[in-house]
Amino acid sequence: MTKKLTNQLIGVTSGRNFRELGGYETLSGKKIKMHKLLRTGNLADLSPFDKQFLTDYGVKYDVDFRSKEEVYNQPDRVPDGVEYIYDPVFSEDLTNSSKSLNDLNKQAANDADFGFDHMHYAYEDMIESESAQNAYRKLFEVLLKNDGENESVIFHCTAGKDRTGFGAMLVLSALGVPFSTIKKDYLLTNITTKDFVDSMVEHARQNGRNENVLQSIRDIQSVRPEYLDHAIKVLNDEYGGINNYLRDVMKLSSADIMKLREIYLED
Repeated sequence: MTKKLTNQLIGVTSGRNFRELGGYETLSGKKIKMHKLLRTGNLADLSPFDKQFLTDYGVKYDVDFRSKEEVYNQPDRVPDGVEYIYDPVFSEDLTNSSKSLNDLNKQAANDADFGFDHMHYAYEDMIESESAQNAYRKLFEVLLKNDGENESVIFHCTAGKDRTGFGAMLVLSALGVPFSTIKKDYLLTNITTKDFVDSMVEHARQNGRNENVLQSIRDIQSVRPEYLDHAIKVLNDEYGGINNYLRDVMKLSSADIMKLREIYLED
């Protein structure tokens, strides 16, 4: 399955975690169309070649889940013809994916579980906070108007794994993709970003950071099945499940779900 999932990667070389959600199969046997849905890391480092690649790929909307500070520090290089939509999930980067090594050292030096525990907190906030709920509602608004053939929505945060991963889970669930596939797509981040994470850990090691800090870097910069399982537990315990969350919190009507499936699924 890993080999098949890595085919989700698209040919962007000046960014990380740029992936197609097209090709995934739903419970009804339909597949998501290609050139309609992309999940990615930020677009701050795009080369001119990759900007043109995304324009040619059909990207029409760039939905940016990052905080104001993240956007200010690393603004997206928006491809020509693409509408940029600022859509912050948090007022600050609660996932800590953009946290500096010095900041992390202060918080994690004496606590090996800091990163792991903090990610659970961040996922709870993605589900329950008003800012996050508004952001994911806006994502669905964009998705519902993206009804042209071969026109894609990109949605992303900094690393393209947590805020983006939870957004992908909501979207794929609305389209009827089974959770087993959603989880495999979520965990694909650990393959696409392995070299980046290994390099960050090694850099911290060479700077004298202790094992607690190194473990927190791994926990913050990677995805773990426990994070997604925790999100599902919160959704089940607090909202009665993801379908209720899509209806009651995301405000998606049955007609909205039908329209999404009409736009994004092959006939």
